Amino acid sequence: DGADGGGGGGGGGGAVEAAAEEVSPPLDTAHYNVLLSCLSRPRRWKEALELSARMGERGVQRDTSTYNALISVMKAAGKWKLALKLLRRMRSEGVPPDTITFSAAMAACARGGEWRSALLLMGSMRQAGVRPNTVTFSAAISACEKGGEWARALRLLRQMGDEQVPPDLITFNAAIGACAKGGEWERAMSLLTEAMPAEGITPDSVSYNAAITAHANAQPARPDGALSLLRAMEGEGGAPPDNFSYNGVISAFGRAGRWEEAVALLRQLAAGKVAHGGEALSPDLVSYTAAISACAEAGRAAEAAALLEELRSSGLPLSILPFSKAIAAAAKAGEWRVACATLRQVSSLQLRHNALTTNLVLRACDAAGEPAAALSALLPLLRESAAAGVASPADEETLELVPHLLLRAAEAAEVAEAAEGAEGAGVWSAEDAAQLRRALGRVEAQTAAAAARRAAKIKRDAEDEL
Repeated sequence: DGADGGGGGGGGGGAVEAAAEEVSPPLDTAHYNVLLSCLSRPRRWKEALELSARMGERGVQRDTSTYNALISVMKAAGKWKLALKLLRRMRSEGVPPDTITFSAAMAACARGGEWRSALLLMGSMRQAGVRPNTVTFSAAISACEKGGEWARALRLLRQMGDEQVPPDLITFNAAIGACAKGGEWERAMSLLTEAMPAEGITPDSVSYNAAITAHANAQPARPDGALSLLRAMEGEGGAPPDNFSYNGVISAFGRAGRWEEAVALLRQLAAGKVAHGGEALSPDLVSYTAAISACAEAGRAAEAAALLEELRSSGLPLSILPFSKAIAAAAKAGEWRVACATLRQVSSLQLRHNALTTNLVLRACDAAGEPAAALSALLPLLRESAAAGVASPADEETLELVPHLLLRAAEAAEVAEAAEGAEGAGVWSAEDAAQLRRALGRVEAQTAAAAARRAAKIKRDAEDEL
């Protein structure tokens, strides 16, 4: 029973099983199936596998319903590989899969973004003589959506029509979402305004939001189209807009370089005049991040910094992304001091960030002729991450940048001892350089370990394919 592995996970299923046997005859397949259906929460997948293993140990037959329950648990837990393993074992035991089996396995693949596996399952389903239904097609289209395979998603939708399988709201939302990922706004609009009404299906907020995203992801971005959809949602009888709707339009304005309109829409949200379900909407973390990103695209460092400060004062939960966008805005505008100050904020707030943010600051200082400032910003980050025992916010690019910056800092120190009075961060001493080189040894080990993990993952994935 290879799929029954996984170790502990609590004895919830076993406790219920033992209690049932104290007051009843020995449990049969139907009883176990009921117990398995009670373990549908994502964190209880190990218990479900253990319960299945006990069925085998006690000679209790596993049937189609047993495997459907197990695969559904794996779907909820995001364990798509285990879902496929269970399906293979099911068939090796001669237990016939049905539409529910294949639909659950495809949905598990969809959650993992494994569109190829989902489409292979569709082929296996037909070979087994099982006819796909609306749920099956929706799961396959959702898998294509997650993988950004909009053309395959639309092909499946057309196939539904050819086979007279009726699409539903979930089907269309997944297909529009697939078009949105690819920026295929015309196809998304065709589904929203033509195909859905033709099937008698009324678009909901998810439908409109996906179409808004399609306009935002278009090349070039189409903010006016996104805004038109938002206004349609706000109109009488429209699907009520939510934060996702407004955030999508803010993002569209940002990608089109129209930062002022992006900020204006954020202000509309902040004014509390936008209602959803009778309650006023207000900006969330994504709203601020999208507006700061809009400013970054336009190189508006001061405006990005002001929005970041507003976000910090709002009481909303923080993440590294708006800070990274603000640093990008400062770097684009040549404001190396602002970039360094924002990076210090990240450190003081103990926000986990990656090498991308660090390298933005290093490049901004280098472009401004301030190598010492770059190195002074980097060294505390390396010290703090080492002290905390976490990965350093540095990578191969950091390792390439540092020798260049050290050379430039040394040259600046040799040119004039008067550098202490200049606008830069001062002379970068030999002692500082030695400390930095020691700290970089940890980064080198970290990057080597990351490369080894990537190679091991590629090997595992290749073995799984076989």
